[in-house]
Amino acid sequence: MAIQRLAYAELGVDDLGAATAFERDIFGLTEIAREDGRVAYSCDKGGSCDLVVLAGRAGVAAFAFGVDGEEDLDHYATRLASADVATERRSDPAPGFRSGLAFTLPSGHTMLLVAAGDERTYRHPTSAPRRVRRGVGPGDADHITIGIEDSARIEATVDLLRRALDFRVSDIIEVEPGNWLAAWTRAGECHHDLGLMRCGPGETLHHMAFEFDGIGHITAAADQLGAAGVPIETGPGRHGVGGNLYAYFWSPGGNRYELSAEMPRVPGARDVPNVRLASSFNAFSAWGLARPDTFTRGS
Repeated sequence: MAIQRLAYAELGVDDLGAATAFERDIFGLTEIAREDGRVAYSCDKGGSCDLVVLAGRAGVAAFAFGVDGEEDLDHYATRLASADVATERRSDPAPGFRSGLAFTLPSGHTMLLVAAGDERTYRHPTSAPRRVRRGVGPGDADHITIGIEDSARIEATVDLLRRALDFRVSDIIEVEPGNWLAAWTRAGECHHDLGLMRCGPGETLHHMAFEFDGIGHITAAADQLGAAGVPIETGPGRHGVGGNLYAYFWSPGGNRYELSAEMPRVPGARDVPNVRLASSFNAFSAWGLARPDTFTRGS
């Protein structure tokens, strides 16, 4: 029994028309379903869902992690019930996923575990997105960092992820001892699949990240975004925590996206996080770049 990486996220958008035009024509995603103000996209032509945008307020409506099948959903339903967390089974939660298990985290976010409708076990380098790229062309959904207002709810959410869902914690940043600013958690070996970061009241998303091939793909994407009048907020750079390459921008739908590459692996079952004070080192940039003032804001 194991949870895989991020499957997809459902994000509210302030302007559905502007958001859908951007995702299709500039970001280069493939529309795979549309119904009642809800549009689903895949990074892989003909693939399963990576992103859903919904008409309404910007931020996270829900996010989902993959599992192997129904037995996994039953297993984690039992684990969550033991932690006094109510769950709901859902059929066809998003294109490409036949069933799901939904529940609410202590942060207030809706999280799902979803079973895929096909048996593909890995993304082959010769698949369509690697050969023919349209627009910016991300390879896959990579990770999500949710916005949480206070330290106590970050800590409570991380505790549930550990106890009931077998997540491990890679890094914790504190304002002062016991006052959490951010945490990075993982379902597998990648440094982080689900980040948790302090944001303002009512802000549920810090950023949604997509996988890119490397620094060349990120800079080419930044060029395309700039040509389309979508400014880069910060980057390219390399994070101090995690070490992945990054560039950030705000999508026309009102949410921050990250272009991410070279996510490090954490070998084995290590679950002893690095715990450091924010004042002790540059968590934002390994290259000494300053975090922009806008980076404390989410959607």
